Amino acid sequence: MAGVQRGTLILGGYKFAVKDCRETAVFIFDNDEDIDEERDVITKTLSVDVRFEKGLFGDEEISPELITGEFATGTDQIDDMIGMEFEVKNVEEAEEREDTLYVFEHEPLMHYKLKILGKEGGQLHIQISGTAITDGYSRPEQTAPFEGEFWLNIRT
Repeated sequence: MAGVQRGTLILGGYKFAVKDCRETAVFIFDNDEDIDEERDVITKTLSVDVRFEKGLFGDEEISPELITGEFATGTDQIDDMIGMEFEVKNVEEAEEREDTLYVFEHEPLMHYKLKILGKEGGQLHIQISGTAITDGYSRPEQTAPFEGEFWLNIRT
């Protein structure tokens, strides 16, 4: 059973509350590689899309959005994902995976770690931290550290 989604993103020292809406969720799907290879066990992939409430970032009011591409979990059971940690080591990998943070535009994440801390009902408890590009148009481009901890509804 889905519940109220909650949590906080801290981006460059500024806090943003999770927006409890349909677009915010942890998405768990069948792994296309397992399907294509006609494997006996079809494992799951996990991706995250988190919308945040409006807040101040410097002098600007923004509504950030954090999106990760799919991670192969190697399991077909959601409960087995508890404790898993995923890492994206550089901006090239993030661009290829389409991992982005929307501040003023969608920009790739520079690097990050995502960990599944727990499960309660129809929600996963997620922790994420890393560095994001916050303004790719400025020279030099602007970056900021980020961290967040969220309870998000599971969508399959």
